[in-house]
Amino acid sequence: MLLPVRHSSCVLSIQFRAHSRFATTRTITTLASSAFAEIISRSSSKHQIYQSISSDPFVNLSIEQYLLQKTPEDSNVLFLYVNRPCVVVGRNQNPWLETNLKALQKHDTDIPRSGSSVRNVLYVRRHSGGGSVFHDEGNLNYSVICPRDVFTRDRHAEMVARALQKIGAVNAMVNERHDIVLAQQPKEFAKQKDATGIEDPFEESTPQALKVSGSAFKLTRNRALHHGTCLLDSPNINNLGAFLRSPARPYIHAKGVSSVRSPVGNVSAGLVSSAEPFSMQRTILSIMDEFSRLYGSGHEVRDCASRLNMTKSEFNAGDDWVAGAVGEVQLHEIPEIQNTFEMMKSTDFKFLQTPEFTFSTFTTEEDPRLRPPLPSFLPPLTRISIRAKKGIILEASISTSNDEAIAQKQALHSSEILADRTLHEIDAQAWRQIIDSIVGIDYDGQQQQQQPMEEVVDHLTEFLCEKFGV
Repeated sequence: MLLPVRHSSCVLSIQFRAHSRFATTRTITTLASSAFAEIISRSSSKHQIYQSISSDPFVNLSIEQYLLQKTPEDSNVLFLYVNRPCVVVGRNQNPWLETNLKALQKHDTDIPRSGSSVRNVLYVRRHSGGGSVFHDEGNLNYSVICPRDVFTRDRHAEMVARALQKIGAVNAMVNERHDIVLAQQPKEFAKQKDATGIEDPFEESTPQALKVSGSAFKLTRNRALHHGTCLLDSPNINNLGAFLRSPARPYIHAKGVSSVRSPVGNVSAGLVSSAEPFSMQRTILSIMDEFSRLYGSGHEVRDCASRLNMTKSEFNAGDDWVAGAVGEVQLHEIPEIQNTFEMMKSTDFKFLQTPEFTFSTFTTEEDPRLRPPLPSFLPPLTRISIRAKKGIILEASISTSNDEAIAQKQALHSSEILADRTLHEIDAQAWRQIIDSIVGIDYDGQQQQQQPMEEVVDHLTEFLCEKFGV
């Protein structure tokens, strides 16, 4: 049974001609935002399409989580949203390994090559697995929630690839990693060279393919969530590495999931058979259309979804479908969404979910990779090793002295003062105090020093702050 009708900004009724000469009228009901919790969980709401009017990734991911938990087990849901600039890591990823934390959140970062400026880029950890991605106003995020028994890893990526083909990206295809790529011939690749961003190392198996969409998944007992990015027209396409390339990566050996780096491109630069210029809205409508085809939801839900008033949160509903615009209103009206929002913004969720890892400036039996040479401004025998789990330091050893006995004292002292510290809570001032007390052991003696103590403390503090994003 539908909730009470109020005046609609969409069509209140649509007439369908049957085989008789009489018209059949079906009512489309428009509902206020306060009806969200009730209408999405209605057992007859088999087909649901939503767009977000919020650009806050914490809001959108919290609404997405609520849709996964509350929509009927046999329903199919499409949720589309565009986030403000942010880096989003998977549930089981390491932010110190996957992101340049120093370039995020509190810092203003200029992107000179693209001529744009990205300010206050957020760091976000999501509930699903998968790799790290960068979102901005040129990236469309799609989320499909469906019964688990019909879910496959390529089902919805292929849906989006078909939508991209319809708008002119005829080379869009799904590769063996379940990503959407633009397969290219050498001539086409040369044309797009200036409109692509390359993430090293090159690991895309399709020759010269440009990744435009990556996916992540979350499975519950009866439901499946597949959400993905779609690089449509990102102004930061050439500069993703400024945020996704961690300066600590060469020194970290980690458990958990690591991202696979691939060359990326914009869909807007890959349209080869379109008489119309690229349009974000045209892409959204194409994805809605393919979703409706895939799940047989009919024209009503698609048509009303395409006519949503994107200035406020409201919903249109039919006998077995819902289409609506969502955003901050749901955050304030629904406690479960508010709770998820607060949890996702907490530093505990952002950092204390991190699997065990070791940061080491020298080769070990566990991690025999060669390390980059340490900066020349550090003492030549500087050695740093920090092992952490869920953001808590378990073991640490920092030494700078060329005297073995003093180096052992420094390592022991560093272990004592760093053990059980929460890594992301150590700010620049705290690092300086820690390093000062460690280096001071070497300078308590009377031997002549190659560098003034203050200089060593400054440089080692700078090195650690850069690597740990302080």
